[in-house]
This record gives sequence, C-alpha cells and structure tokens, in this order.
Amino acid sequence: MHPEEVRLLLRKQRLQLRIAEQRVECLAVLRELEGLGATVQQVRGLGERLLALVREHAALGAVLAGAMLLWRPRRAFRWARRGWLLWLGLRRHQARLRTLLKMASRLAGI
Repeated sequence: MHPEEVRLLLRKQRLQLRIAEQRVECLAVLRELEGLGATVQQVRGLGERLLALVREHAALGAVLAGAMLLWRPRRAFRWARRGWLLWLGLRRHQARLRTLLKMASRLAGI
C-alpha cells in the first residue's frame, strides 16, 4: 500500500471517530431538549386549564375581584394595571409566542 493511501485511511478513521463523538454529544443535547419540551408542555397545559377555569367560573372571578377592590383598593388597581399590561404585551407579541410554542412542541416531539 502506498504511503499516501495509508495516510488517507488514517485520516478517514480519525474523522469517523470524531463523527461518532459528535453524535454522542448531539444525543445528549437532544435528551436535554426533550426534558425542556416536556416542561413546556406541562406549562402550556396548565395555562389552558387555568383559562378554561376562568371561562367556566367568570362570576366567581368577578366576586373575588370585587372583594379585593373593597378590601385593598390600591393592591387591586396595581394588579389590574399589571394584568392590563400583560394582556397588551401578549397581544402585541402573540405571533412570536405562537411560533415559540410551535418550535417547543416540535422539539418535545423529537
């Protein structure tokens, strides 16, 4: 065998070993992303359940808000302002949030 062929075969072998190491590293990263995806799914499910609960029991929410308004008006207005700003921010960035959630759910499905 020519020395050039031996050199090329050795280089090929080193590259194959490096590729195998990179595959192992990629699989470790994917396992971490699967855990993150499961967490995202749990948070998303919690948000959906909370939204359904608020929709079902809107009167109860209104009574609690009224009681808080009478009991601690400053705190009630502070929370109302925070909620309003959160709602505005969600509306403004709704498309981005949907894209992020879609990407996270795709990663969770890997």
